[in-house]
Amino acid sequence: MARGIQLGHYSRPSRKKRPGIHAKTKTSRCKQSKNYVKAYRGQGR
Repeated sequence: MARGIQLGHYSRPSRKKRPGIHAKTKTSRCKQSKNYVKAYRGQGR
C-alpha cells in the first residue's frame, strides 16, 4: 500500500510578513510615478 500525504496533518505555510515594506509589487497606477506600469500592455491599450 502506497503512502500518501495525510490531509488531516497538512498545514499551509503562513503568509510572509514584510514589516516596513508597504507595497508587495513595484508597480504604480499613478502616471507621474517612477514605478508606473500601464494597465494593459500592447498597441496603445
